[in-house]
Amino acid sequence: MKVIIPESLADITLTQYQKYQNEIDISENRPDQAEYLNIKKLEIFCNLTQDEVYNIQLGDVYSISEKIEEILLQQNDLIQKFELNNIKFGWIPELDKLSYGEFLDLNSNISDWSTMHIAMGVLYRPIKNESSKGLYNVEKYKGDKYHKILKDMPMDVVVGSMVFFWNLGLDCVNSIIKSLEVEQKFQNQLNLVDNGIGIRHSMNSVTEILQNLKVSQN
Repeated sequence: MKVIIPESLADITLTQYQKYQNEIDISENRPDQAEYLNIKKLEIFCNLTQDEVYNIQLGDVYSISEKIEEILLQQNDLIQKFELNNIKFGWIPELDKLSYGEFLDLNSNISDWSTMHIAMGVLYRPIKNESSKGLYNVEKYKGDKYHKILKDMPMDVVVGSMVFFWNLGLDCVNSIIKSLEVEQKFQNQLNLVDNGIGIRHSMNSVTEILQNLKVSQN
């Protein structure tokens, strides 16, 4: 049996990671949690059935599981453009000019893996009017039009966008808060929660993130 193992986060989709995160939640009180998740890693990320996993040699199961775990801990910088279903998506050029509706969709969904594709729909839009120098505009936000498609976006794009938020400069964050005139709401509600993808921090607000991570925005 040929087993196709992902080589990087680029080979893993958001849907796959959402499924795996759900299995982590399910397995929390299981005495065999480690073995259960070993099976689920191969099922989800290698597209295997449980029976197929059971037929793989013991040492290979552990080896593949370990490799997948290493991939899930990878970090990468912000990826501005990617292509999915013949649509070229681009990071929104002016993050500090979010509309109130865009902010609400981003704020309500970026801390929950089950709805992460909704947050990604705010941050990444189909590109239009791209120049030869790589400058571009993106489509106006259209709610759930691309949410289903974005469930299959690569995880390196998702992780890069989340790392970007942790690395945001204070001036940029303050600009977003000021433009939306909801400083207290923003500080109280926007929680970017650690879920085991390379970022090993647990913080309750953007303010705490900025205090603990001293990485300048590129």
